[in-house]
Amino acid sequence: MKMIKEHMTTSQTGFEAERDHMRELFEELGLDVEKMNPNIVRKLLLLNDRTETFKDEERSVHVARALFRYYEKNLPDEKFTDTEQRTVLIGTMFTDIGKTGPRNATSEQEKLMLDIYEIEGIIDPTKVTLEQFINDNFAEDATDRLAMLKEMGIDGEISMREFYNLHPKWTLEIISGDGVPPEAVAAAATHHMLEGINPEEIVDKDGRFTKYFGDNVFFDRAEKLIIILDKYDAFRRRGKKGHKEAIKLVRDKIRSNPNFADDNEFEELLHNLDLMLSANEKVYEE
Repeated sequence: MKMIKEHMTTSQTGFEAERDHMRELFEELGLDVEKMNPNIVRKLLLLNDRTETFKDEERSVHVARALFRYYEKNLPDEKFTDTEQRTVLIGTMFTDIGKTGPRNATSEQEKLMLDIYEIEGIIDPTKVTLEQFINDNFAEDATDRLAMLKEMGIDGEISMREFYNLHPKWTLEIISGDGVPPEAVAAAATHHMLEGINPEEIVDKDGRFTKYFGDNVFFDRAEKLIIILDKYDAFRRRGKKGHKEAIKLVRDKIRSNPNFADDNEFEELLHNLDLMLSANEKVYEE
């Protein structure tokens, strides 16, 4: 009994430490945690406990800050405004909260989602169905898991890429109107635009947001930087690629989308990120 109590105390201490760390980070970004729906913080803590995702987002925030300093020093006429910086930093922290499932997911559904996201390294998600993935990784209770997914409206026949592309919609559901600055809500929810994922069609054909997101009216430089940082980190950590290859893969990803293939903002952001990290690659590793 003493061992169980000690284990619980250690676990609780670890949870409290992560919660305090998250609170400090949010306060540093100018977020009032007290005004935020507690469910948002709970979901982020759950995501942090079960996956590497929150750490990925913290690392991207670190890289973004370094890029802001790079612009101030080397490209002062193009430096990011305070509003842009805040949108990027806060938006980045919330991009993947949707990996916990829909806003009103039950604890069992959240666990199922995180069980899936905890497993990384699928070579080509477009060629593996969700059903195959579940059968391969959760053979003992695959039928129950697939039944729960079906109850959530998720067909086992979709590809893993299609499954992964569901979470931006859930991100938008979870963080809308609950204490996260609206400018950052739009930025977080559009981080899979290169994959053609435009949740609730919030970005119109001219780039203007179709809903009210505070002072954030257009899908532009802040949102594009969040996308680049997200893709770059995915290729570096999960893809285990070096810097140059990761930059090339992000560029290929941008150019593969006909809507953004000739987008100068995307190209300039990626070019300057490349220059900054090539000069000091330790920025990513710190």
